[in-house]
Amino acid sequence: MKLLPYFIEDPRPGKGNWEEVSLADRVGLLAHEFREPLSRYLLDCQSLVSTQSMADPLDPARDHGVPTGLSSDGIWVWPTYWGYFVKEYGIEVPVEFIEHAKSRGFQPVLLDEDALDRVDDALEAILSD
Repeated sequence: MKLLPYFIEDPRPGKGNWEEVSLADRVGLLAHEFREPLSRYLLDCQSLVSTQSMADPLDPARDHGVPTGLSSDGIWVWPTYWGYFVKEYGIEVPVEFIEHAKSRGFQPVLLDEDALDRVDDALEAILSD
């Protein structure tokens, strides 16, 4: 299972051994052509878990507009808020993920039961530490 990291600006606990990177360091670095299709892919792929939205750490006036939870396309798993930050701020996304989503035509994926079970098993190992 491949993972997009959490952001260090996300203060919520329970990230296990998941990598964290700085959101602020990635703002505006995504090529404009990828903002819409990539944000749609990130937001519309399979939701694994959804939690209460959180405040935008880059704009505190948006006190509950950022979607939280986890999403997956069966190969990658990511904090759902990646889609929001791609759309709103053009944050840099790893090239490997962009190429993966592009190879799928940026078409969001809904997982069948077997795929959901595989993702769940992989996440359990990551988040239990």
